[in-house]
Amino acid sequence: MAGRHKGDTKEFRELTFAEQAKSITASINNLQAAIVHHVHHSPRREATKAKCLGQVRRLLDRLER
Repeated sequence: MAGRHKGDTKEFRELTFAEQAKSITASINNLQAAIVHHVHHSPRREATKAKCLGQVRRLLDRLER
């Protein structure tokens, strides 16, 4: 599958099942990297990590419904 450029975008619902899966995986990987960076640069790392983990757990709970 070819990469996309700025002018060549689709809405998520327009993607094929495989493209949606790839997009979700990329979003999860980006979220993980953002959380790691955020926690690493926090003046209160443990508290920030706990808050981020709580947010992710709430997301998982919503997805399991």
